[in-house]
Amino acid sequence: MNAIRAAKIAILLCASLAAPPLRAETPVSRFIPLQLILGDRWDGRQTISYPVGRFTEAVPEGAASTWTGPRQWTHPKTGRSLTVYFRSREGRNLSNNADQIFAVRDDLSAIGRVADSRFGISACDQEAKYPLGLWTRGETRTFDYVCWYGSTARPQVVTLTIQEIDYTYDGYEHSLRLEWILRARDEPRVNDHRVYIFAPGRGMVRQWKVP
Repeated sequence: MNAIRAAKIAILLCASLAAPPLRAETPVSRFIPLQLILGDRWDGRQTISYPVGRFTEAVPEGAASTWTGPRQWTHPKTGRSLTVYFRSREGRNLSNNADQIFAVRDDLSAIGRVADSRFGISACDQEAKYPLGLWTRGETRTFDYVCWYGSTARPQVVTLTIQEIDYTYDGYEHSLRLEWILRARDEPRVNDHRVYIFAPGRGMVRQWKVP
């Protein structure tokens, strides 16, 4: 009996040694803090908090944008007082410069522009540019909002899709890749289509326009 038991133990031991090591499963959901978008350190608390300072993105090509804030700002169309960040970028020429103001949506699910120096925009309300809060890999959400061009309000629609919720990009662990699609409401034509990658402590590390 002892010889048989010893043989069984030896077989089990060999099988366990031959088996491949268990790998951690890729997370399917993740809380996206504002710190990930700005490039600040995050303490792990799953709440939307507003880091204070000046944050420059880590995109390797082109001009990087710099965020500063938070500040209080009065929306020129709604009259509401908002907590905002100013985001600026110097382009290759004056026409490519960008001065923007961002605010978190009322539902805390994204941050988006409330002002932009380009495209004739005078103000926006409830845009979703980058996701915040709890999202799932492969998840798609659609957001309705409005932008004013002068005194004319134009309804817009944004679709956000999480392509990669937590992966390693160019050596940056726990990166996030998302797709952003913009169109006018009730129009099938896409006005803008981009992919963004964010990394902890770095902010945006890559972005490109989809043809």
